[in-house]
Amino acid sequence: MNDILDTRFFIAHLVDDDPELHERTRAHLRELRRRGGGFVPTIVLAEFCDQACRHAGRKPAGEMCDAILASGLKIAPLTVEIARASGLLRCRHRDVPMADCVVAATAAERKGRVISDDPHFAGLGGIRVAWV
Repeated sequence: MNDILDTRFFIAHLVDDDPELHERTRAHLRELRRRGGGFVPTIVLAEFCDQACRHAGRKPAGEMCDAILASGLKIAPLTVEIARASGLLRCRHRDVPMADCVVAATAAERKGRVISDDPHFAGLGGIRVAWV
């Protein structure tokens, strides 16, 4: 199964101070590298870089984003099909941020699950969600 990693996964992995949570995200990344089923939507990279910059500053944020790009995970670009599906999903779920709709549509297209603890995904029917 393909795992579509949400921004909250990378916040937990690279910013959060909880050592147990950090170890769980590390273990999940090791497993994804082993089986080759991890995807990072481009919107997640943008959202994470922004949040990391606000939290840690521009240089550390750039280094964390570089670490994601060098992690061996696949980058899932925003295709026309995903953009269309995201917009239609957002139309039905006005309380869900557009970035989450893009992540959900990416998961649907890749027949995967979203790895996140974000409660927004629970209200989107047909989207599988898991947490580490």
